[in-house]
Amino acid sequence: MKTADWKRVSPWTRSVSLAVSTFAVALLGTGCNPECVDQFDCRADNGQPPAGQQWVCVDEKCETEPVEQPPTPDSGTPDAGPVDSGTPDSGPGPADSGTPDAGPVDSGTPDSGPVDPTPDAGTPDAGPVTCENTPHDAKLGTLALQPGFVATETAPLPDGIAALGSSPGPTYAFYAVQGGGKDAALYSMGTWPNLQLSTTKLYDVVTPEDRAGSVTVYAGGYLINDGQRVFTGYTTGASGSPGSIAAYDIATPASSSFLSAPKNYSAAAFSSGDTSAVLINGGGLGTLPTGLGIYGLVTSENPLGTVRVANFPEGTVGSGFTAVADNGVAALGYFNGDFVNVIYGVAPAVVAQAITSGTPLELGSQSPIEVGSEFDSASSFGAGVVVNRGGYDENFSFVSTDVSRFALSTNTGGDTVTVGARAAVLDYVDQCTTVTMLEPLGSDVLVGVADKNGQRLVRLQVAP
Repeated sequence: MKTADWKRVSPWTRSVSLAVSTFAVALLGTGCNPECVDQFDCRADNGQPPAGQQWVCVDEKCETEPVEQPPTPDSGTPDAGPVDSGTPDSGPGPADSGTPDAGPVDSGTPDSGPVDPTPDAGTPDAGPVTCENTPHDAKLGTLALQPGFVATETAPLPDGIAALGSSPGPTYAFYAVQGGGKDAALYSMGTWPNLQLSTTKLYDVVTPEDRAGSVTVYAGGYLINDGQRVFTGYTTGASGSPGSIAAYDIATPASSSFLSAPKNYSAAAFSSGDTSAVLINGGGLGTLPTGLGIYGLVTSENPLGTVRVANFPEGTVGSGFTAVADNGVAALGYFNGDFVNVIYGVAPAVVAQAITSGTPLELGSQSPIEVGSEFDSASSFGAGVVVNRGGYDENFSFVSTDVSRFALSTNTGGDTVTVGARAAVLDYVDQCTTVTMLEPLGSDVLVGVADKNGQRLVRLQVAP
């Protein structure tokens, strides 16, 4: 068996082979008495060897061989070359005299070059850089806030929050959806920045029929509070992704209701003049014909009305993101045929006209917001929209690069949107701190932040 083959066999096989070999040697050794075992047996039996010779025991027989002469002793002067690495010499060389070298004691480590004249400070290495030993800012962690923006208050964000949103200011009352699936429910969270999740459930987000059924439920990631009602939604895993919008009446909870809304993905509150609505990015609303687009739950009507607000271009794959800036400009998006999120700016007059006339606008003819990359969340931020940019890796995980804002304004006629240049708000120095959500707070934006120090909300403002 070759050495390489021996190393591949199991330890149990090696033990058996060694036992068999030992037994065979024992049997072979019982034939006759040996003449010697070592050189001392030869000296005891035969006396001193001839001059210049020494006894050796070879194959259990005494023989003589010349005594090897020692090489010339080392002069004691330290070698001028590099310190021996400790590897045996490839050939014979002079034997050391045994006298210690007069030079400094070798550390045993091969010298890489001249001795460093400055001694080491003695500080131990910090080791590899990890998220645990990387410095974190109390508010933004490792995210880098860019010029033109300021971070103000912060508040802890409880675990298990699927969506949250505030009422119109100046006092911001918060509600949240906690829990997932059929257990998703609406709770109060107090007012900003003194947020604390209530233990009292206000309303079930999922209809009684879907809670009792066997379908899988996916709680939505949005919550709209217009000061009178709280709107949130969910979809199911059934064919066509059916789902519902829950409308919780703050003043009269008994008047709360559900409305069918398949494929509802995102939503935002819109208001212009006497027209107000919740814009829902989905696949239908109430009894309207289904199909991907922007739908309006008209809150300026009593009872609530429904209307199709915008058509998506042909070839649209899925719903997208929705936001409305504080100047009324809507940022409406979808998932296109290239499987990338895109978004357009739409003037408030154009959105209001579609709501009141019942004639949907064509989103593909509006002003494109050139994000420049994929993005996984969007929100209003003053007179603009803010997105979390990045891309998907080979494991389909989103890797963020920055949070950026695009200013949105209208022309003098009020029917066309001008999109400003991208302005970075937060840069990702690493992935130790991540943005989990973007939510409007009046003219500001709340950034959900998660890292080794937990989850929190940070309020960002455009610098004066």
